[in-house]
Amino acid sequence: MSRAMASRIRPAFWWAAVVLVAVLAGVPATAGAQTGPLGNPAELTAASGPGVGEITLAWMPAANAATQSVWSVRADGTGSRWHNAAGDAATLAIAGLDAGQDYWFIVIANQPPATPGAMPRWSQWSNYILATALAAPPPPEPDTAAAIAAGGKHTCYLQPDGIVQCWGANGDADKGQADPPGGAFAAISAGYEHTCGIRPDGQVECWGDNSAGQSAAPAGSFAAVDAGRAHTCGLRVDGTAACWGRNEYGQTDAPDGAFTAVSAGGEHSCGLRDDGRVECWGDNHYRQSDVPAGALFYAVSAGFAHTCGVKRDGSIACWGANSDGQSPASRSGDFATVSAGKRHTCAATVAGQAACWGYYNAGYWNVPDAPTRVVSAGDEHACGLRADGTVVCWGSNRYGQSSRPSSDTYTSVSSGEGHTCGIQTNDTVVCWGDNGHGRATPPEGSFQSVSAGRYHTCGVRTDGTVACWGDNEYGQSFPLRGSFHSVSAGGGHTCGVLIDRTLRCWGYYSPPPEGSYLAVSTSGAESVIGGETCGLRTEGDVVCWGGRLGIDGLITVTGHFQSVSASWSHSCGVLKDNTVSCWRGATPPEGSFQSVSVGGRYTCGVRSDGTIACWGDDRHGQSTPPDGLFQSVSAGSNYTCGVRTDERVVCWGSNSDGEAAPP
Repeated sequence: MSRAMASRIRPAFWWAAVVLVAVLAGVPATAGAQTGPLGNPAELTAASGPGVGEITLAWMPAANAATQSVWSVRADGTGSRWHNAAGDAATLAIAGLDAGQDYWFIVIANQPPATPGAMPRWSQWSNYILATALAAPPPPEPDTAAAIAAGGKHTCYLQPDGIVQCWGANGDADKGQADPPGGAFAAISAGYEHTCGIRPDGQVECWGDNSAGQSAAPAGSFAAVDAGRAHTCGLRVDGTAACWGRNEYGQTDAPDGAFTAVSAGGEHSCGLRDDGRVECWGDNHYRQSDVPAGALFYAVSAGFAHTCGVKRDGSIACWGANSDGQSPASRSGDFATVSAGKRHTCAATVAGQAACWGYYNAGYWNVPDAPTRVVSAGDEHACGLRADGTVVCWGSNRYGQSSRPSSDTYTSVSSGEGHTCGIQTNDTVVCWGDNGHGRATPPEGSFQSVSAGRYHTCGVRTDGTVACWGDNEYGQSFPLRGSFHSVSAGGGHTCGVLIDRTLRCWGYYSPPPEGSYLAVSTSGAESVIGGETCGLRTEGDVVCWGGRLGIDGLITVTGHFQSVSASWSHSCGVLKDNTVSCWRGATPPEGSFQSVSVGGRYTCGVRSDGTIACWGDDRHGQSTPPDGLFQSVSAGSNYTCGVRTDERVVCWGSNSDGEAAPP
């Protein structure tokens, strides 16, 4: 600012000058306080930045000044502060200012104290200068080439080619929210039990539950759409909002005027005006429609009973229900997007760092470290689009909503304890999930089968040799030499059937009974050492030993079995007549089965018609299989994976370590 301009504005701050004169008048002029001429701190300049809410000042330092003080005040006369600088300082970055606001500044030179330890005396001061604190940059424009949408219990992904892929729950009575129609879309949004998308020509098309008319989109051209719990809102190309579906609280009564964004929540809706103001309408029992006064936003998201928005300084403000910490009054940061779910909230920063808070936040949300540009929060899960275009989901996977079907093809899959491995159609092994001890880092080469244990994994190579990787505390990853027909990795031991049908084990194990075997199954889901093992003899009987049976324990299950699967709690096998038989506390369903797999406290099997049936513990959704036809299934500790008939892998149940999220 020029000195002419500075002199013009000084009268507006006469009260500040009075304060300075009063203070100076109260400081005694002690002889000998100055060691030389004390000049003015001159040529004060200012620039915004480098951070949000910061201003950097520069000036010519005063000669012989002990220190220099900077006084700042917002242009509206509020928030005055003092900032200290050394006597020879020439620059000072002042942080903590209100982003986007104007401030007046002046630099005052302080004389050395008259006596050691005394306060320095104020003297000369610079010109006044006006500067604007750096505002948060606007969030990046959303990527229209691809989008991710987490709904109630399902997820949909808009591929770059415009085709929609959905997975997870498909609704009671086949509502079909996870069955998208064919053809290309330009945008998608997943609600509780319905999904909506915008066709390239701007028409909205919805599928799934329509009991409240939430899937009956009006005609016209739309620029955006957002599906809520039982209603939907869209933004027409002229900027006006239109909502349809349940209207018990007026959530579909959109106000007049133009919006730049619209969001449908549980039983309320919100819209963003072009000047940054947010307006909400509908249910307000939890104050989810009470927008903070005076706040301006870049983005808004209506959740089940709370609302969050990205403010223009990059922070997030939330309001409404906060029973699980999903709606804190504010959250600082440089955020670009926010998504309010049922009882949690997720957001992504401008730099691509995802974060979630609220329900299940403690230990349940394994938010990815990889750069994530867009996030979408559902009822109890969330999904994001990474910077490289890949999809990642976290949170509950009870209905398979966090497990996108693999884009690769597999011949088999094996579920362990927190990690999963599969044989791809090119005979290579791919693993995902917890990689503790290196159990999810397979060696190179061709394999014919793989078995994921608790902390280690083993596979039979195409030449018949066995390779193991992961924990080797008991020697369970140090296989015997020989040519093997099959291998099974347990907790602290491994067993394999050689080509000559003899059975060999290594690690911490009880010696297997002698005899000729067709297959072997070890348990390691809940026990590192002494896990139970069951072997299928060539004559069709099953013999089990170790684990809870004791070191010298042995049981024989007579019958004509064609396969067997062992667990620490119970074991099952498929008989020659394709019925399932279980022992030690499990009652299988009736019907004809191709295969069976026993997990921690539950069991799953592939029926003869290709569908999957599960029974037992279902606390994590591990016993709630998705629809469709499968060629094999593998039950882990508290999650399940299966290979569909199209050779795609899909998993359901717990996903705390990414074990149910195939690549």
